[in-house]
Amino acid sequence: MEENKTMHCINCTVTNCVHHTAQDRCDAGEIKVCGELADNESQTCCETFKLKEYC
Repeated sequence: MEENKTMHCINCTVTNCVHHTAQDRCDAGEIKVCGELADNESQTCCETFKLKEYC
């Protein structure tokens, strides 16, 4: 996955993800969303999420 290519059209409010920016955007090179049989947003998830480690 390519890193540090901010997706200006992808809003993200998951502040504890390493791909989250201060402008509430995703800077992952690509995103993967799972939930092949989803009927609503609560049945999907971002598989690109990586927990941000704090010092």
